[in-house]
Amino acid sequence: MSENNEKPTDGDTVRGGVAMGKWLTARRMKIAACMLVSQLVMTGIAWGLLKSTTPEMVVFDMKGTVDLFIQQSAQLQLDEAKAKALTTRFNVALNDSLSDWQASHNAIVLVKPAVMSPLKDITVDIRSDIARRIQEGQ
Repeated sequence: MSENNEKPTDGDTVRGGVAMGKWLTARRMKIAACMLVSQLVMTGIAWGLLKSTTPEMVVFDMKGTVDLFIQQSAQLQLDEAKAKALTTRFNVALNDSLSDWQASHNAIVLVKPAVMSPLKDITVDIRSDIARRIQEGQ
């Protein structure tokens, strides 16, 4: 005979087992609720961190800016050496301006023809910064 069959079961033992089962069920529900709340909190923190570190996408009209520079520099009627120096200053100012703007704004700069959806256009800001950098370089 097994030991379980030898022990007498009375009403108190059965009620105690049922009460113990309810306690375990309530405890499991509390643990599950705490785990769910902690997962929601962690998800919120991860979403906030991801949102704050994801770079912004912006567009820049590179072709229009270069075309405008060529048009304006052609009106100056410079000799070849001065035109080459001005073009070099423009290229350096353009690259530095885009790099600095991208780094300071945590952004990815795309050229306009490569973008189908509307994004923030930084062309005016970059053009004014290029002009300032060229003026400072003279």
